[in-house]
Amino acid sequence: MTTPTATNDHDHDHDHLSRTTPRPVRTRSIRVCAVVATGVLLGSLAPLTPHQAETASAAPRADWTTQNTEFVTRDASRLRLGGETFRASGANIYWLGLDENVGGVDYPTFFRIKDTLDSAHRAGITVVRSHMGTSTAQDDANTLALMPSLGEYDDDAFATIDFAVAYAGSLGIRLILPLTDEWEYYHGGHRDFTTPLGLESADFYTDPRAIDAYQDYVDHVVGRTNALTGVPYAEDPTIMAWELGNELEGMTLPWIDEQVAHIKRQAPSQLVAAGRRFDIDPDTLAATALDIVDVHYYPPTAARVSADAATVTAAGKVYIAGEYASTAATPTLLSPLAQDQAVSGMFAWSLFGHDDRAGLVPHDDGFTFHLPGGTPSEESRAEAIRQYARDIGVVLPALPLEAPLVTSVQRAQGISTITWRGTAGATGYVVERQVADQPWTTVTEEALGASAGTVTDIESPAGASYRVRALDGTGTTGPASDVVHPDGGDVLVDPVQDWRLSSAHDGVTVAADPDGGSVIATDGASGTVAWQRAGLTRAEFQVDEPAAARVETSVDGSSWVPAATVVTDDGSAVADGLVGDHVRIVLSGDAHLTRATLRSAAVDPTTAPGAFSLQAPLDQTTGTTSTPDFAWTAAADAAYYRFALTDPEGTVAASADGLTGTSYRPDVTLVPGTTYRWSVEAVNGVGTTTSVPTTASFATRPLPTEALVVEDFEEYADDAAVASTYVRNTGGGAVTPTLGENPSTGSQAGQFAYDLAGPGYAGVVRTLAEAQDWWGYTGLSLSLRAPAGVDVTVQIVAGGSYFETTLAVEGEGWQQIDVPFSAFAPPAWAGDAALDPSSVTQLAFYLGGDGAGELLVDDVVTTVDPAAVLPVDPGAPGTPGGGDGPAAGPGSGAGGAVPVSGTGTVPASATTASTGLAFTGSASTTALALAALASVLAGAVALRAARRRRLASTTTSVVERGEA
Repeated sequence: MTTPTATNDHDHDHDHLSRTTPRPVRTRSIRVCAVVATGVLLGSLAPLTPHQAETASAAPRADWTTQNTEFVTRDASRLRLGGETFRASGANIYWLGLDENVGGVDYPTFFRIKDTLDSAHRAGITVVRSHMGTSTAQDDANTLALMPSLGEYDDDAFATIDFAVAYAGSLGIRLILPLTDEWEYYHGGHRDFTTPLGLESADFYTDPRAIDAYQDYVDHVVGRTNALTGVPYAEDPTIMAWELGNELEGMTLPWIDEQVAHIKRQAPSQLVAAGRRFDIDPDTLAATALDIVDVHYYPPTAARVSADAATVTAAGKVYIAGEYASTAATPTLLSPLAQDQAVSGMFAWSLFGHDDRAGLVPHDDGFTFHLPGGTPSEESRAEAIRQYARDIGVVLPALPLEAPLVTSVQRAQGISTITWRGTAGATGYVVERQVADQPWTTVTEEALGASAGTVTDIESPAGASYRVRALDGTGTTGPASDVVHPDGGDVLVDPVQDWRLSSAHDGVTVAADPDGGSVIATDGASGTVAWQRAGLTRAEFQVDEPAAARVETSVDGSSWVPAATVVTDDGSAVADGLVGDHVRIVLSGDAHLTRATLRSAAVDPTTAPGAFSLQAPLDQTTGTTSTPDFAWTAAADAAYYRFALTDPEGTVAASADGLTGTSYRPDVTLVPGTTYRWSVEAVNGVGTTTSVPTTASFATRPLPTEALVVEDFEEYADDAAVASTYVRNTGGGAVTPTLGENPSTGSQAGQFAYDLAGPGYAGVVRTLAEAQDWWGYTGLSLSLRAPAGVDVTVQIVAGGSYFETTLAVEGEGWQQIDVPFSAFAPPAWAGDAALDPSSVTQLAFYLGGDGAGELLVDDVVTTVDPAAVLPVDPGAPGTPGGGDGPAAGPGSGAGGAVPVSGTGTVPASATTASTGLAFTGSASTTALALAALASVLAGAVALRAARRRRLASTTTSVVERGEA
């Protein structure tokens, strides 16, 4: 997959490593995702090192036992295992060999590999596709690669790959491993075999020198013997298939045949796969010895997947959807595909697990997911993936939760913050405190979500100890973490599976074992790991052979003296009375270090927080739209802040406690034309300080009474002007914007001729020169004409987030569509967001399906809340009177695909608030009905008054009006 850019989109040139925006049009830049905030904070306590270890292939502490004792084989167009048909519930975990997502490009820790594979196993994932076999560079541009320079190899870089293969085997998970990549990512691609030779990228498939270089790399990878298991990769049933490369675009039949034969000479019992991006490469169907054809989907549909599966299996090949957007993981997609025996595997993109320090590892490509889910959307997707596994016959394991690990208790201004590392399968966490011998109590009133990893104890009673429990899907708690006793200071817990927290290490390595890993002396000699912490008072080391370890302390980090050490009943080596800010442990022989716990003194405040002021919105601000970002200055010695927002009656509209920053935006909808008051208190372990002023007031803007013309297409002089404004999304099918005609009004309209061949969608995007403010309006109204059966999606960017609604057009002719803002929702490929219409910057129209045709759009305007329009006297001259006419207020669509049909004359606003269905009634039944009609008339007046103004934006969703 390629890396997307921050344009709009229905395109998915998916990237494997860093997908960034919605429906991306790809570039080849890689964005390195930041670790969660807590991880960054803790990681900053010591310098990062570029390598996880000198080597991680030291002797394991436990035997590796694999559950994969038989190879998956191919029988024509089906996979077989143990005499039965084998179908995969799959996921992509591309980063198992080399990762970009935590602290920059580095080897992932054994914990992150183990944790994510554990999560996959619990969800019924039976096959994982990973780019860990794709690891090349040019001229040491990536010194961590398996092949840092052409023809030169670093066998130490296999450590994480060895671990991933061994651990996957212990769970019974199989692997599909691409051997290179079409795209240029931090882990390399096929240009690493051509550029150093002075060749063009296309020469990769034809030039003998490039082919030899690639095959030499393949020999080195496929010919590897796992240092942990002693099993050659080519003889390990855990590796189900080698893939010639990820999304290779230029493959030829001779090249495929040659590479398949080359791999099978080394690995005759393993399968070989190939595929390109969005469609089927015909050469893969013709390659006799190729086993698996891999097709990718962004987004997928059940119909498209089944059609492709039929094509591939008809050619006698095994079909897999090697990547599909995880945002589309729903029963609608997966249930019918589970019944389709031609589909041998569905592989969601892309799975991440817990960070080593706190929370879940983030990745911003729009298709990231976690199991069992860190958000409601992810939880829904996770359940659909689990159900797919069940539907194809996978028995999900019933496994107990493991205990979380408290990684720090940090005291600031007399208040403690607890941070923990999560555990696979947890749906939430409970943080508990105990004072003296009193019963354990919870720090928060409610359980925290699966993505949580840090919490502030806003009470922080003296002498409190802490522990964390994980919750499973039934709300049952798992085993508690080890208890941490801060004793009024700071505690840092380092599981020493990387060097993020240590200040120095020498002569040691992180040795892999089924529990994740531990530190040992390289080659059984002597080595050290050191830490630096201000005010160190105590150090505890979990080491299996305390006699083979000693603890030393230092003032300057260079001159070391032995520290008085005792060995506890559980075998930990404990040193008190440290003389400086540096401590280290010296390991010798076969001693394994699995954890370091460092305690340091904390300086509590002696007075309440200092003075601070409210900054935004300032007191007596007027005209506020949407919910503001409240901001205040920092108070000296504040541990956290309390926020409160009240309405004119003094009722609390929103509140928050334990805020550690100096800004906050509550999740609350404000009432237009209303004055609110807000206040903030600064808190520390001594007391509370109130802001200056104590409270500040602001007034929201009243509802608008006139519609805003967004687009009427009257300003464009010719077709070129329209084409320059509505830019085609080049990732989709062809679209030609021109001027058309709306016979209902006798005015110009936008006309978009499209061809959906290829990606199955096409779209145009208008970026506004200046953001438009739609706050206070109820929705949009537009006129539209499209072929029956075509899906039309209206997409907007509001507040920097994407929102859209899709219309399933059922009738012929011009139709007026009235859609409330409640019908807009973030598309599946975008992140969750709440619609803030106060800053709209983009409007787009997309079509989906098959074939070619024309979309015409005209008169896009905002709709006005009837409550904002003065009642109209039914008897006044020039106003609508009795008789039959439209009734009711604005609709309340729920988003998604909405049918649009009919050729009648029902006005767009004639929808019921309860159902959104058009109906006919008496215009004099209620004042609200008249107000709604007045709103429509006001919109028409505004439209004609602004005919010549250039405007732009978005819209979407339902109700009908016929055409002339």
